[in-house]
Amino acid sequence: MIDLHIHTIASDGQHSGEEVVRMCADLRLTAMAVADHNSVESVAEAERHAGEAGIEFAPCFELDTVFRGRDLHILGYFIDYAGQACKAYMDEIFRAKLAQTRLRVKKLSELGFVLDFDELMELSGWRLPTGKQYISLMKTKPENMKNPDFMAFIDGPRSRSPYLNFYLDWLRAGRPAFVPLHAQPSERAIEEIKKIGGVPILAHPSDTPLEDVHALIDLGLEGLEVYSSYHSVEDSAKFLALAKDRGALVTAGSDFHGIDVKPDVKLAGIPGNEDELFYKLKEAAGR
Repeated sequence: MIDLHIHTIASDGQHSGEEVVRMCADLRLTAMAVADHNSVESVAEAERHAGEAGIEFAPCFELDTVFRGRDLHILGYFIDYAGQACKAYMDEIFRAKLAQTRLRVKKLSELGFVLDFDELMELSGWRLPTGKQYISLMKTKPENMKNPDFMAFIDGPRSRSPYLNFYLDWLRAGRPAFVPLHAQPSERAIEEIKKIGGVPILAHPSDTPLEDVHALIDLGLEGLEVYSSYHSVEDSAKFLALAKDRGALVTAGSDFHGIDVKPDVKLAGIPGNEDELFYKLKEAAGR
């Protein structure tokens, strides 16, 4: 049993690298991957503890990219995360994401939310802020507690998974406070992953049009996260057929963040999470 898509506190997850490895060990997983958004900060820690626990490990990150106006997440497996090229790329993404955050705060303020960029960054420890930090900061402002748009995430219809829902409702592509990340088109992300020795895989593609998936494969994408917490049986069957037709790799990942962040997503709680998928991925990476 495997789970190749797990988040930690290095991005928007609830648990440390050591903690997620311990959880994977308790579930007797054969292989795992820590895949934080635009970060490799937890990879070394998780890899060390996975080795001690006898769990196969794939160094990975999840890049937030844009393709044809849509937000797409691309996973990079078996990257040389300690190399200078990866470090330089992560620094570049951080600077671009920091500028994006500043513009997001400006847009949200114009839309009636009360928040301050410096306060947000201080709350996040000058990491890239997550939905949790946005919500936590805005809860301290009395004006927001009178705003029905904000209260929907506190005790309203979007409160079950408020951090994720805030991003989905306000920050993602097509939403009122969306700010494009020009430094991170999907095409370039695929190229950069390959430059640092990685295998680019499209995460949870169920909301990606099939023509876009084919176009990405033409651009060098090597596989699809066919088995995901967000996929129906029909979704998985559709993308499995596409992967077989195009000779693409197949992976399985829960996108686990922790119960406080995504209460409906369980670690390794996915169908199709067979060991064979990991070993084919590892072979494709030349490991």
